[in-house]
Amino acid sequence: MIKTTAGAIADCSRSHRAVFLGGIVVMLASLSGLYWTPHIPSPCFNNTLIGSLNASKSSLNPQGSLTSRHSWPNASEMLSGDPDEGEAVTNVSTGPQGAKICPSSSHTHTVYLSGGELVSHYQFWVLFLYLLLQYCGHVVVITLQETVCFQMLGSAHHEYGQQRLWGTVGWGLSAIVSGALVDWYSKGLLQKDYWPAHVLTVVFLMADLVVVARLKFSIPDKRMTPSAVHRALWQPHVVLILITLVVIGTTCGVLWTFQFLLVEDVALQWDPDFPHLKLLLGLVLGVQCFLAEVPFFFLAGRIIKRIGHANAFLISLVGFAVRLNLYSVISNPWWFLPADILHGISFGISYPCLTSYASVISPPGAAATTQAIFGAAFFGGTGLGGLVGGRLFQELGGRKAFLTVGVFSGVYALVFIATHILLKRLCPANATRDVDSESAYEEGIREKSVEEEEVTSKEGEDKEEADKVEIEEVGLVERKSHVSPSESS
Repeated sequence: MIKTTAGAIADCSRSHRAVFLGGIVVMLASLSGLYWTPHIPSPCFNNTLIGSLNASKSSLNPQGSLTSRHSWPNASEMLSGDPDEGEAVTNVSTGPQGAKICPSSSHTHTVYLSGGELVSHYQFWVLFLYLLLQYCGHVVVITLQETVCFQMLGSAHHEYGQQRLWGTVGWGLSAIVSGALVDWYSKGLLQKDYWPAHVLTVVFLMADLVVVARLKFSIPDKRMTPSAVHRALWQPHVVLILITLVVIGTTCGVLWTFQFLLVEDVALQWDPDFPHLKLLLGLVLGVQCFLAEVPFFFLAGRIIKRIGHANAFLISLVGFAVRLNLYSVISNPWWFLPADILHGISFGISYPCLTSYASVISPPGAAATTQAIFGAAFFGGTGLGGLVGGRLFQELGGRKAFLTVGVFSGVYALVFIATHILLKRLCPANATRDVDSESAYEEGIREKSVEEEEVTSKEGEDKEEADKVEIEEVGLVERKSHVSPSESS
């Protein structure tokens, strides 16, 4: 909702820069607030108490952490060896809904809080508010950065991926650098101190504010009208693409939320003492960024121009299907690295295709609104993917969950291409903007350019006519003012 509202406001008021800057300011304020949010208090137990608990048959969970479902008993109750108390601690859930690291004389012990305990603390709601604001600012910035990028590219829509890849480069490098700085800064501390990451965030976002404030880009003279957006989007081919974006977003939501959990499960099944888990997770992220996204973002424009948007979406769906099915059969965790090359064929093609298609079909003056609607379909799907993936993980386990989503992506790919071909035959008049070939792509770009030129020309003619009328009126007034009294009589 925030995404589409921000796009509509930018188009209606022609205030793209102000909305863009506002999104960055919201991100800056909320991310800064995250660092300064107070810690949630939780009970801490020292080694002496833990040893006594073990002696009295009170229970630690398998990870060596004390947990509680409801309330924490006091020390005398826990040291008394009461079987009921021991049973209460033994049978609690150990899901990491919230964790605190409690210092002791020689070790640290993770204490998990239940959902009910978390929501009883005001710190949780402050954190929730900051995260919500951060995401709102983030989706606004994404919408406006895509809109402004295509406005600056003009007719060279196919070069979008070559601009977008630098976002991936910055994201990957900043993750590596900030992680290393946090480890260095936190050396010798009981808990990680994220001050270096906070400083980098503030510096980068402040620089972003300066760049956007000074950025030169054109804004269409024509204001967005809801009827024009409705006509552009309510076409059979466009509706099919929007549904496809929800499916792709759902698949991405499952991947982004649960892939690391699957990698950890496979690694621990391969070796219960797998020593390189964090290294493997970092390498997975590195492969996705630098070996998958960057090259495919660079090539995406040429691929789309060559085969068209529809075929590019088909390749992306097949890429997701193959990728998720491969994940479901991997037993050696190191095989996730070559499998993640498919991240480029799947996400690396689909996202530039999404933004390019939205730009091509958007009516004059409604670029931000159209980008927001297409983005809302994709990111709404990612949220749905988190919910669906969580349910599948709980009911089927990691491997079968990914297998299910992979099979669904493959089946939908067949449905998509069959429906696309059928619509081309039934509604050929509406297929012009579908741009599913190189010639059609260029025709779509030319049609959009001609339409914008016609709008600009008409507005220019109207303005010129208004100027002529104004000049004639001014001349008439001047002539009347110079008429002498005798002449007037």
